[in-house]
Amino acid sequence: MENYLRRALTGARYRLDKRLDKAAVARAHDVLYESDSWTQASWLGAQALKNPLDLWIYQEIVFETKPDVIVETGTYRGGSALYLATICDLVEHGEVISIDIEPLRDDYPQHPRITYLAGRSSTDPGVLDEVRARVDARRTLIVLDSDHSEAHVDAELAAYAPLVPVGCYLIVEDSNIGQIRKDLMPGPLQAIERFVARSDDFEIDRHREKFLITHNPSGYLRRVRAA
Repeated sequence: MENYLRRALTGARYRLDKRLDKAAVARAHDVLYESDSWTQASWLGAQALKNPLDLWIYQEIVFETKPDVIVETGTYRGGSALYLATICDLVEHGEVISIDIEPLRDDYPQHPRITYLAGRSSTDPGVLDEVRARVDARRTLIVLDSDHSEAHVDAELAAYAPLVPVGCYLIVEDSNIGQIRKDLMPGPLQAIERFVARSDDFEIDRHREKFLITHNPSGYLRRVRAA
């Protein structure tokens, strides 16, 4: 009986600790997000609206998978495109295609590895044709960070997932928005859940959330089998 009670108490304490851990992580995430400090992050002088912990994960993925092409939807000020291009410099391989619905800006960072496709949506048929032609059987990493509505993310997943080969990643950004802004739901997370449920070609790679505070929960999708 004593051993049974000891095991029961140990189990109860473990479950309580796990709940407290989750609560602490959730609170830390909320504090970081609401502070807006991450919006002030920059890379070599260019504003990059990213959680720096996620950017560390991106460089790990780029180093491990050595993509020929990185396709980013959502350019904003170009800081993340520049970051990815400089990581490609370090591994001596790869190029970046950054897509945004806004017109091309004069202050976008310039880099020989970056091509900007501006003034059209990431789901525009012409843009998709151009991206497919440039990718064409090359190792591809996709980063989706444009319109975060559920419908648009659905459309992006349908269009860009086929471009990702086995072993590479499709990253859906800002799936955390439902934690902070309930008025923005449904959004990326709901699109991810539906995508994973209907496709066994991709799996959520929880290891990429190892730093606990991420703007992309469930958003690191690794292709595990060919269609």
